[in-house]
Amino acid sequence: MLAIGAFTTAAVVLWRWENPLWWMLAIAASHFFLFCNVFRIVRRRELIWAVLFILNIGAWLWFEQLMWAHVLGCQLPIAIFLIIADIKAPGYHGIFANRLNPQLGDYLEGRIQL
Repeated sequence: MLAIGAFTTAAVVLWRWENPLWWMLAIAASHFFLFCNVFRIVRRRELIWAVLFILNIGAWLWFEQLMWAHVLGCQLPIAIFLIIADIKAPGYHGIFANRLNPQLGDYLEGRIQL
């Protein structure tokens, strides 16, 4: 809860200063929350998303078209792909894992290693 408050406060401050970093922070923070708290995806996929986010921002800066819609339009399909890949993994233990992962018990008891 503290992290959400800190991210929100920082984004509002940056928005008031008319700094374009406010929406970059909002996108990164919302994905962080989804990846860590809702879907609980593995770190490797989180890092893939982060690297692609930085490359995405860099590409739009290079083309001088840095806008939240462009970045989000490229980043959302990546996030969806990574979430689906994690849900299909035998170690998935995020939201609805008891319905989506028939191997959840084996994973939680340590019989499946990632």
